[in-house]
Amino acid sequence: MTTGFHAEGVVMLGAPRSGTTLLRRLIDAHPNIACPGETSVFTACGRFLRRERIAEGVGIGVLDGLGYAGFPRDEVLTRLREFAFSFHRDYARQQGKPRWASKTAVDAFYIEEIEQLCGDHVHFVCLQRHGLDVACSIQELCTKNGGYLRELHEYIIRYPMVLEAFAHLWVDLAQAIDGFAKRHPDNALVVSYEDLTGPTHATMARIMEFLGEEWDPALVDVALESRKGLGLGDWKTYGQRSIVQSSVGRWKGLSRDTISRLSTICNPTLTLCGYDAIELEAERSPEEARRRYEIGLLLQGLERKANRRDD
Repeated sequence: MTTGFHAEGVVMLGAPRSGTTLLRRLIDAHPNIACPGETSVFTACGRFLRRERIAEGVGIGVLDGLGYAGFPRDEVLTRLREFAFSFHRDYARQQGKPRWASKTAVDAFYIEEIEQLCGDHVHFVCLQRHGLDVACSIQELCTKNGGYLRELHEYIIRYPMVLEAFAHLWVDLAQAIDGFAKRHPDNALVVSYEDLTGPTHATMARIMEFLGEEWDPALVDVALESRKGLGLGDWKTYGQRSIVQSSVGRWKGLSRDTISRLSTICNPTLTLCGYDAIELEAERSPEEARRRYEIGLLLQGLERKANRRDD
């Protein structure tokens, strides 16, 4: 997929826990592209540019405020863009590479703002992953970290069942990424996590062709063996010495009821992103649900008795 578009910078977009750290490491292994760990530079720019609306459609935000002060929108964006790009250029120069890339997982929450800032000035590599796997993995991350990132709070407040909250989060981000890529056919490429971890070499060759670079399959080993400049990112990826698909389809280990609830939320977006819709289970009656709960308590009691006998 060669578009003729060329830029020095590459920005990766994907929901948290969609494989962006693995993608970063593979791209950083290329001799022409340098990508640090999560710098949060574009996330910060997105927060800086975010605006609110009040009565009569009046906006409150930095572009509005500076506009009233006599600074045109394009000038503000140009100066902010140069600020953001300069750090990545300097990093690439330090690594002896001509091009830079950037990946921070929560950038995807600021797609509209990043589009204003970078829209036609960089390549975008967008990563999609099955929504139920993303929801499970975000839950695991939050448990590991003992808290929720700022961008997750809105979903936790609106949807008290945590996996449902993260399913809604994935729907919003996956749809935003899909719409963004369709608006930028010349400089945005969408790939799936499943392809990145499956036919890895073919997927990376496709990405590099899009970026105007060559791909050497030996770079996978370079990416995974390197311990230089790991930076912030997914701890699981940093512990791997090979690319595995063990996390693909992890949602299938959820209970039937949970899968049914999550698939109701995710199915339309799953099909939009090229995944198969999940077959919905018939909803249980209150009597069936109560009976299953009683059986569960009974089994737990039997298990405790068995453990005491073993002790």
